[in-house]
Amino acid sequence: MEPASASEARRFGKYTLVAKLATGGMAEIFLARLHGDGGFEKLVCIKRILPHLAKDPQFVAMFLDEARVAARISHPNVCQVFELGEWNGQYYIAMEYLEGVPLSVFRRQDFYPMPPDPRLVAGVGVQACEGLHHAHLLKRPDGELLGVVHRDISPSNLFATTDGIVKVLDFGIAKVQDASVRTSTGAVKGTYAYMAPEQLRNDNIDRRVDVWAIGTVLWETLAQRHLFKRDTEFLTFEAITKDPIPDICEVRPDVPALLGDVIARALSRNPADRFASARSLGEALAQAVGPLGGPLNAAALSDEVSHAFEATLAEQRMLLRIAREGG
Repeated sequence: MEPASASEARRFGKYTLVAKLATGGMAEIFLARLHGDGGFEKLVCIKRILPHLAKDPQFVAMFLDEARVAARISHPNVCQVFELGEWNGQYYIAMEYLEGVPLSVFRRQDFYPMPPDPRLVAGVGVQACEGLHHAHLLKRPDGELLGVVHRDISPSNLFATTDGIVKVLDFGIAKVQDASVRTSTGAVKGTYAYMAPEQLRNDNIDRRVDVWAIGTVLWETLAQRHLFKRDTEFLTFEAITKDPIPDICEVRPDVPALLGDVIARALSRNPADRFASARSLGEALAQAVGPLGGPLNAAALSDEVSHAFEATLAEQRMLLRIAREGG
């Protein structure tokens, strides 16, 4: 995170951009203040399409798709979207500001020196699965399933807040089987190292690709290293589709065998052998760590995030003070 530059720290419609939080391949994200009538103010995140992509119809359409999908989702474990807007030719999404850390930091030993507790990892997985399950079951007004599939679950798209709530982020490439919401076809989309084999092959996919991705994330968080990522996309493809998948219990002997079995099932190359839904995966995760006392609840996860990442959170709070003071 960095304070917005002089050119960025300006009014952006009814918002003031305060600090840049991240820049991705398609958009940049800012901490911002929303200004309303009667002196009302609220801190939000603004995600706006990158200037050099703003005139590309394909990227604009993908950006609008994300907003349309995310706006339909209202669940504690999914980042809330407030509005889709346009200001001076720039499309943006306004969404809730989250204080906490992405799950990716748990994999980094320089940030998190001790191997993560299996109960913590299971607790994160249970919450993420609930958010995904809700998205998977979204329906059209006529009661038919929308067929939402996230397609890009990765450690960077799962966020642990200081309140101990796990949020699923970024439905930017979500697949929606609904004529009222455009979905691009013919291209493999997602973060390569977390794609299921059928997704890499551009076969027909369903919500079980998200189950695979959660399995990959859980394995990596426990092991604190990549599972499938290699030096090239070709080698990553080979690892996902052909290489033996290591048992997490061989990498981390302290991981309960039941939890290892759950993760191995989520990583079945045949979709029919995986859990049929994110909720069933979440339930299995909870049962697997039951003998240890069950998955960490929100209060325990809150304590862990707050203590383990104190320096990172202090920086976030400094930016919040700047925002509230009108910096």
